[in-house]
Amino acid sequence: MLEVKNLFFSYTEDKKIIESLSFTLQQGNMLALVGESGSGKSTVLKLIYGLLEWESGEIFYNGRKLTGFKGNLVPGEPEFKYLEQEFGLMPYATVGENVGKFLSNIDIKEKQNRIMFLLDIVGMASYIDEKPISLSGGQKQRVALAKALAQTPSVLLLDEPFSQVDTFKKNVLKRAVFDFAKENNISIILATHEIEDALAYADEMMILKEGKVVRYGNPNDLYKNPEIMYVANLFGESTIIKPEDFPDFFEEIDENKIIVYPHQFVISQTGIPVKVIRSYFQGSHYLVECVSKFNRFWFISEEELSIGKECKLQFYEYQKLL
Repeated sequence: MLEVKNLFFSYTEDKKIIESLSFTLQQGNMLALVGESGSGKSTVLKLIYGLLEWESGEIFYNGRKLTGFKGNLVPGEPEFKYLEQEFGLMPYATVGENVGKFLSNIDIKEKQNRIMFLLDIVGMASYIDEKPISLSGGQKQRVALAKALAQTPSVLLLDEPFSQVDTFKKNVLKRAVFDFAKENNISIILATHEIEDALAYADEMMILKEGKVVRYGNPNDLYKNPEIMYVANLFGESTIIKPEDFPDFFEEIDENKIIVYPHQFVISQTGIPVKVIRSYFQGSHYLVECVSKFNRFWFISEEELSIGKECKLQFYEYQKLL
């Protein structure tokens, strides 16, 4: 179990980058760090791994207090693996040599089998004799993932690990890596801009803003109860509605403000009158942008709606805002 208690960190004296960070991660679970650029996600990973020195606070792993940056001759915790955005590959060693760098040479056959197994997980087995200098960014990223998994770490720290992987390969790779982690009881802390990953795979989600934790909990609960607009916006387009702007339609709502996600709206005979601005094709549906007298709205439609079309929207679910 990983425990982080009241961690503070800053690069300069006058501005805190991480403030009062605390959480507990059970072994084998995944925590997704989500937030806008500059919110502190990458810094949290570096602090936990031991690449940065925290000003105050404590980190424990299975009851052992981690000493951090100053306590290790070589930065980094031995049970942890950190996949940074720069990948950290040896450019002129082969892909196989990179993945097997820290594997034992006592049994060469077993080592080679392990390397091939890991490269197969990330879809790079056919590149075992290639050198990273000749690979694309996405291919390097996949090799770096295999390298991070080589010694089966207890904790895997991932910083935007799929950002350069081709879209059509990305979902297969995610499932393979996260399934491998679950099967081997590896804890993961994932820093990501891809909110879909947090919703689909994470056991817990921490939402950061300017180094502070604004929400922390189960992804499903945070999605259904964002509480503040910053959190709701991370889940995609959404609409804030003030009942006083539409008193005829919201007699039963006593909230000051509510938020409605696109899938919660339906076109109805009665409701909020809106005019379509544009329909965005999403494959299985259209995301429709429209305006009313007071608001900009987003809703889902099975068919494309023409610009200027007028319709009425109703909803039967919504989220409360503080």
